[in-house]
Amino acid sequence: MTWRFEFYETLGSTSDLLKEKAEAGAQGKLAIQAFSQTSGRGTRGRSWVDPGGNLAISLLFRPEKSIDFLAVIPFLTAVSLYETARQFSTGEADFMLKWPNDLLLSERKMAGVLIEAGGNADRKWVVVGIGANLRQAPQIEGRQLSALSEVAAAPDSAVFGRDLTLQMDRWIGLWEAEGFAPIREAWLERAHPVGRHLAVQRSETYISGSFSGLDEQGRLLLALPNGETIPVVTGDILLD
Repeated sequence: MTWRFEFYETLGSTSDLLKEKAEAGAQGKLAIQAFSQTSGRGTRGRSWVDPGGNLAISLLFRPEKSIDFLAVIPFLTAVSLYETARQFSTGEADFMLKWPNDLLLSERKMAGVLIEAGGNADRKWVVVGIGANLRQAPQIEGRQLSALSEVAAAPDSAVFGRDLTLQMDRWIGLWEAEGFAPIREAWLERAHPVGRHLAVQRSETYISGSFSGLDEQGRLLLALPNGETIPVVTGDILLD
């Protein structure tokens, strides 16, 4: 099945519309893209500001094994974003993935992902919302953001979106054929290196340590100063 695209000049949220369509029975591999998004959402209730000319797209999946798919889709999406951005830039561009699915350019956030799931036992759906700064990065106090236009001519967002779905198909096919191991390896090759000092923010507290890889479930392994290594399931990652 090939991807089907719906394009809108302006939407409040591509994911909200796509979730409505999913609940109404829409088949998988439907992509909704807006050239301007007024109420974009990020993780943990944050807003995703879209100044226009950037990527605002949401993708609908109907996985047969939704639990397995939900475990791997953050990493599949992150690697797909990385590879798509690389296609439109020079080899000197300093891209890096931050756990689990942020794309950084020169250590500043360029793209983010919001994954939502629903449906009943027979008709599970997963919506992957993706925002990427292609033409310009919004100005948000206290946040360091980047845009692809810093290292290349800003691509047309529709072209970027179509290329992204091709990358998604490629990496999903690899996962279906060989499991999580090659996805995990690909993500680690593109992410903050093992040994990088970082902190995990949980509410108002921080846990500091160094990155020690991913386990077989995709959990971040944090090596603590006392020699203990703990798995991290959720939390904001702050790179030092």
